[in-house]
Formats: sequence, C-alpha cells, structure tokens
Amino acid sequence: MSDGDVDVEVTASERIDVGDGVSIPKAWDAVATGEPNVAGAIRLRVVFDEQLRRTVAASIRLDRVGEGDEVTAAALREVRVQYVVALSSMRVVTVAREGGTPQRLSDYLADVKSRTDRTYEETVREAVRLYRIATTVNLAPLKLVSEQLGVSVSTATRMMARAREAGLAEDLIPRETYNRMRADEEALALPRVGSNSSTGPSLGR
Repeated sequence: MSDGDVDVEVTASERIDVGDGVSIPKAWDAVATGEPNVAGAIRLRVVFDEQLRRTVAASIRLDRVGEGDEVTAAALREVRVQYVVALSSMRVVTVAREGGTPQRLSDYLADVKSRTDRTYEETVREAVRLYRIATTVNLAPLKLVSEQLGVSVSTATRMMARAREAGLAEDLIPRETYNRMRADEEALALPRVGSNSSTGPSLGR
C-alpha cells in the first residue's frame, strides 16, 4: 500500500504538543484502500495515547466496497494496523521550529534534508526532534534520524546519547536504553552539545 492509498479525516480540532515543536491531533479517522490481499476499505479510529505517548488504533473496521468483495476473518488478519496508523499519523503531524509557522511533516523533512550548514549542536537538536516524531508516529527512531540527517545509525545513536546527557531527551530515552547506547558507543569521541565545535557530520548525503 502506498501513501496515496490512505485518506485521513481529522475529526478533532484539538492538537497536542508532544514537545520540540511537534504537534498532532488528539484523534482522527483514517481510511485505507489497496492493501494487498484485503478486498475492501480499512477504517481506523486513531488516537494519541497520553500514557504511551504515541498514536494507537482505537478501533478498526473493514468494509466491502463493491460486488465480489467479502469481509472475512482471513482478510482482517492481513490488515497491517500499525502500518496504517503510522502512515495516517505522518499525514497529520506538524512541526514548528523555535516558534515559527507549523509545517507539514513532508515539508519539514524536505527542509531537514536540504540543509547542510548546521553546527553539531544544531544537528543534535534536530536529531532529538526527528526522534520525537518517530516515537510519536510509530516509526523506528534511530533509522529516521539516520536517514534524514544522512548519518549512520551508530552516529545517530551517539548523538542521541549525547542529547540525553545534555538533558534534551530524558523523556524520550529511558535509562535502560541510554545505558545500551553508551555500551554500544564506538571509541570515536564526538563533540558534546555546547562545545566550541562548529561543524558536525556531513549532512544531506
């Protein structure tokens, strides 16, 4: 199923600020068609769960859309619920940097990839924002940081460990995850947030 197969209807005007300028509606409806091996329209009610701090499916329904379609238990098992949740979540997330005008996620990600002049400190802060977006919409956070900033996953891991040390990601990275990050760190010493280093890893690759 491609991104174009999901239609999102935002049914709640209230938005929740999840931090770092990232916001998302409290609830919305998503309709997905074209899912492989699923003849029909998948209808999800998606909500932002305050306790889990991420989007989740509150309910799911499969409707037939034409003659020859049949709703069966086997068809329901083929529905990739988390995939549709993540895809619809990405449609409704907005990002506002330093009090600026909120951007759609697609526009924000395009802007992130186009910039190559960040200091290392700015790069770490952008990594934190990307990590927060990913955890909110059920994407692999280190993979998103790596892909959008053009760095390796190991470099993304080290940046997020530095961010937690600097108090920028304590709510995102629990102590156990942080300890694993530190244990996996390579010997390469990267500058810490607030250091005098003016450049960081090469971006935009």
